[in-house]
Amino acid sequence: MKGTSTPLVAAALAVALTSTAGAALAAPTSVPSQRSWAVTAGEQTELATGLLGPLRVAIGRGNTAYVSQNFGGQLTSVDRNGALATLVDRPGIEVGGVSTNHGEVYFTESAGGPGSPDPFVANVSVLEKGTVRILADLAALETANNYDGASSYGFQDLTPECAGLIAPELAPLALPHGGETYSHPYATAVSNSGRYVYVADAGANAVFTVDTRRNTVSATVLEPVVTVITEQLFASLADQGIVLPECVLGATFNSEPVPTDLELGTDGLLYLTSLPGVPEDPTLGSVRRLDPATGVVEVIASGLTSPTGLALDRRGNIFVAELFAGRISVIAAGTTEAVPLLEAVLPADVEIDGKYLYATTNALPSGPEPAPPAGVLLRTRLDYSRQ
Repeated sequence: MKGTSTPLVAAALAVALTSTAGAALAAPTSVPSQRSWAVTAGEQTELATGLLGPLRVAIGRGNTAYVSQNFGGQLTSVDRNGALATLVDRPGIEVGGVSTNHGEVYFTESAGGPGSPDPFVANVSVLEKGTVRILADLAALETANNYDGASSYGFQDLTPECAGLIAPELAPLALPHGGETYSHPYATAVSNSGRYVYVADAGANAVFTVDTRRNTVSATVLEPVVTVITEQLFASLADQGIVLPECVLGATFNSEPVPTDLELGTDGLLYLTSLPGVPEDPTLGSVRRLDPATGVVEVIASGLTSPTGLALDRRGNIFVAELFAGRISVIAAGTTEAVPLLEAVLPADVEIDGKYLYATTNALPSGPEPAPPAGVLLRTRLDYSRQ
């Protein structure tokens, strides 16, 4: 998710060479739980339709939903009866990353980046009593620090002769390189006290902690994801039209660990969804757990298809929107396997409020031609049974 300047074929290479398990991350571990519950999907209600790129949703007081219309530059509220109101309108700016706490609504603003003629904007903001206040200017911080600039992505141990055999269109992402100077804050989570705002940045490949009391920002840069090129993977790439020289067999490839959503658990840890740069490739996404105090990351579940949204319920179940798989899955408390819960068209985000699951669906345009906005805010009742 580094922007449109990356060649599609090179981005496809980064995805195809990514695995959710490797030297940089621990093996999947279970989520602690004292009880086991089965959950199924019940009655569904479309609360809102005609939304433009609804990639984020949060639920606040009085069952009010806050939805980002990312492609329309708007933050929209939807009450329990389906009435819509525009809270923030930013023409030309992507509005996203929505979360809410004690009546305040937190969101992100993004524009520009590498190769774009637009000004570089990457803010974390809060809507307080109708007034927007910027909490952190991540564009300025990323410009000054390039947080993943010291990371090493691409092939790590090729000989000069082998590197010279890689096609020029693949070389920018295939050969060793650091992260671009780019911030794309994509999701937020807020501590119960409201002091800390956590930000998943899909451009900087980092999780930021904004301390609203001290007005400071700290960063946890996520480690690259490591993959060894096997004969099976080499053949799979060739089948996709990505032709690499045979000398890459056995070589190591580091991919960007793009975070797409995060939630703060009752255990004080952050739960993240992550995909390897481009979400079209199946089964390479993961759910991870991050200790914000130590920066230690471990994998909870892998093998997910474009996981872009995450929610936790009080029982320890983890719900995941798998965008291009057309489904919402659940990782039951105490397990590491994602099981399909319900089918949905292009689900981008999920949120839990009591016994209801909220999801944004039809979140992306479905065809090459411009079409009227078709995004949906869907509410599904969850039925639990003791196991």
